[in-house]
Amino acid sequence: MLSKSSYLRSQKNLAIAGITLATRAAMEGGLHSEVAYTMSDLYIQHLEELKDIQSVVKHRTEAMHAFAERVRQNRAGRYSNKIMACQTYIFNHIYEEISAAELAEKVGLNANYLSQLFKKEVGMPIHAYIVREKIEEAKKLLSDPALTLSEICAWLNFYDQSHFTKIFRKLTGVTPKQFRLYPNG
Repeated sequence: MLSKSSYLRSQKNLAIAGITLATRAAMEGGLHSEVAYTMSDLYIQHLEELKDIQSVVKHRTEAMHAFAERVRQNRAGRYSNKIMACQTYIFNHIYEEISAAELAEKVGLNANYLSQLFKKEVGMPIHAYIVREKIEEAKKLLSDPALTLSEICAWLNFYDQSHFTKIFRKLTGVTPKQFRLYPNG
């Protein structure tokens, strides 16, 4: 145990140590350091908000899988630098409203050309990718019972809870409430 006073604190400390090691390993695996450090920061910040051991352990596992997946994608080399820059920007700004025009400006391309390139490389339009990533983040947030659905949809910039629920169901096959009750199926 890393903390003699609290088992929860000890589990959080172990998770932080694991995320730190995963960050280093991801960078050694070819993930850009800025992306790895941003992922690390986001996972640790969210970890500190968790209130029970089960959530901490689940979050730690999700973080490890996320690092491994990013390294896998990076190694596959299936995306150009411009598309990877867009994906990184989306990941880093998931709690903000993001437009194709904004992404195009960030990577120095024409918005129409970027939209075509993104669809060609990723297999879906930019907007659909952003929505999918927001739903993936929503799934993580739903593991915290202290967060309401309205808070989650506001944080992720959905129009309203009804719109959020409709999109969530379309992409996952279940409503956010059902997902919260049965996250593993």
